[in-house]
Amino acid sequence: MLEAEVNNGGFDQYYFNSAGDLALQTVEALKAIGAGNTASLLSAANAEFPGSVPPVNRAERQEALGRIRETVRFASLEAEFYRYEEDLLTLLASYLRAHAGDG
Repeated sequence: MLEAEVNNGGFDQYYFNSAGDLALQTVEALKAIGAGNTASLLSAANAEFPGSVPPVNRAERQEALGRIRETVRFASLEAEFYRYEEDLLTLLASYLRAHAGDG
């Protein structure tokens, strides 16, 4: 979801939509699959919110986003994201293969 939302409308869209509900968990998921750079970018984007934590509640997050939209550094983080230093799909597939029997 992160990759699709950011590719379609940047971090602003990611947080505005329901995908942003899982912003904190997504950092941990990215680390788990070996996408440390992308996890760092998302952590930095998360830190742009008051208290360095985007609200889990979508309406509250949208309200907070409206307040910070003009001051956040999403553009520079998006520029780094678009360099695609990590192939998220390949990393996820490798992780799933390696953990297929962990159920």
